Amino acid sequence: MSQTADSKPAAANPDQFTQAQAHGGDVWGASRALGIAPKDILDLSASLNPLGPPAGLAEEMARAMEDICHYPDRQTLELRRALAAQLGLSAGNLLPGNGSTNLIRLLARALTMRDILVLAPAFGEFSRSLALAGAHFHFYALSEKNNFQPSEHDQEKIWEQNPSCVILSNPVTPSGGLVDRGFLDNLLAQTRRRRAWLVVDEAFMDFAPEEARTWAPPLVEENPRLVVLRSLTKFYCLAGLRLGYMICSRQTVGQLAPLGEPWSVNTFAQRAGAFCLAQDEYAANTRRMVNQWREGQAARLSEMGFQVYPSQVNYLLLRLPQSGPDAARVAASCAAQGVLVRDCSNFPVCTSHHLRVAVAAPEEQERLFAALAQALKAPPA
Repeated sequence: MSQTADSKPAAANPDQFTQAQAHGGDVWGASRALGIAPKDILDLSASLNPLGPPAGLAEEMARAMEDICHYPDRQTLELRRALAAQLGLSAGNLLPGNGSTNLIRLLARALTMRDILVLAPAFGEFSRSLALAGAHFHFYALSEKNNFQPSEHDQEKIWEQNPSCVILSNPVTPSGGLVDRGFLDNLLAQTRRRRAWLVVDEAFMDFAPEEARTWAPPLVEENPRLVVLRSLTKFYCLAGLRLGYMICSRQTVGQLAPLGEPWSVNTFAQRAGAFCLAQDEYAANTRRMVNQWREGQAARLSEMGFQVYPSQVNYLLLRLPQSGPDAARVAASCAAQGVLVRDCSNFPVCTSHHLRVAVAAPEEQERLFAALAQALKAPPA
């Protein structure tokens, strides 16, 4: 926000960081601001599994207490083997990290190249990490009319810019649509022919249909410049532990692993990841219930006057009526009612009227609808 010559900045709280709000999920800040316990806040600004963590995880974490006197396994071998078994890969194709954000920072340091092209909208940590690393990058804007999903027309425009690296999200951020498999195949073929890198952010891929989930793993070994980022945080509701992983060729893992911080995945996260990956019934139930709840939530939001973008994962992008309050005012009003939603105006290409909400269980949806109905009564800014 710009300031006039006579205006004064708000007094800073010396106990708080000055970094601007960059992500959703700040339940702790909301708790302090509202004076209520985090458990009493409905946080739909972070897109996590509405079923909560798998049953038995707390007991597994209690057993992990026996090992906290030791440093974590630097090789994360148990976790990598569990991931490898699920994905049909070798442990050497996997590099876990303290959330996918940790791995994005690692990639930003490693990809010292010209003309990195980020397909936008995109997770803000890509541009932030690339900027901190001094990398040369720019955005390519995807069309809202196409649900922010890239098309063959976009493919032609991408290569006109001759990038040395292309970064995109699948499922798309923040709309939740899936990138067409033919588009991905053509994009990968072009990157291979041009000896360019392709980085695909698949943080929410575990919520997607099987056909989408199985595209990347068989391709990484024969495509050393293909890097895929995934997260266990979202699907297994492990936000407080932070756990993500990178899928790529063994050659690429060998090049990137020495650039990361030692012990970046703590003992609890490693044990939690291996435990969660064995919960097949939980995974199947998650996909079934999220699909069911998403459809009901989307229908009700449409009835309330929101434009709801097609999604195949656990979040919904909304466009607010242009005549009403913008996303910042709606998010602030909902927060005052103890419901957190995501103002998407800081995503490249999104507007001041884009808002994202996580898919919620039916009883939580009613609380969301009530908060949004109240928020929409606010006058436009």
